[in-house]
Amino acid sequence: MLAKRNFRNIIRLPQTSYVKLLTTCVTALFATILFWQTGPTKEGVQNVQGALFFMTMNISFNAIQNVILIFPDERPVFLREVNNNMYKCSPYFWAKVISEMPFSIMMPSIFGCIVYFSVGLNPMAGHFFLFLLILILIYNASSGYSLVISCTFSDKQLAVTLTPVLIIPFMLFAGFFVAADNIPVWLREFEYLSIFKYGYQSLMHNQFDYFLNIYAMYVAGNCPA
Repeated sequence: MLAKRNFRNIIRLPQTSYVKLLTTCVTALFATILFWQTGPTKEGVQNVQGALFFMTMNISFNAIQNVILIFPDERPVFLREVNNNMYKCSPYFWAKVISEMPFSIMMPSIFGCIVYFSVGLNPMAGHFFLFLLILILIYNASSGYSLVISCTFSDKQLAVTLTPVLIIPFMLFAGFFVAADNIPVWLREFEYLSIFKYGYQSLMHNQFDYFLNIYAMYVAGNCPA
């Protein structure tokens, strides 16, 4: 019943879904123009790394922006219904996740389908579908983190203000700005809490591991010309 109510609320405000879709397409178009068909050169590899990091950041912040203001607006209704023993906390949040699931899959998938082949990433089908799966996981992980932040602060303005402070520092642990070996030991624990680290490195492995294996086979003389 909670999932049905949440889904009806989404359907009754179609303009919100249209804005999400428009934002996704515009950012995908921007990435397409900026990273169009990168070649197998030194500059091309650098551009691909930048493109994958941009995709990670874009998917994460789209998810955060879409979720951060949901719970503060629903907090009074939630507290009233929970205090009246209508349901517990866990059914409410599971219903929220389930009702948002179609959009949590559709938005990163649309973004991924637009940018993947236009940027010129690994053309193999398995790598493409794994790429979409990684984007979906990044989106949902970021949504969950954003929901935790929105539940922590009752004032939505405060939640919006503190969101960059609580999220942007984790970008430093992704491996794009600084190598993992150069991170101070006393900050290593924060590295494992970074959504950006797992998302970006997964995209990098999906893109480059195949070529590294081919190169290693050529060096070993086990790969035919």
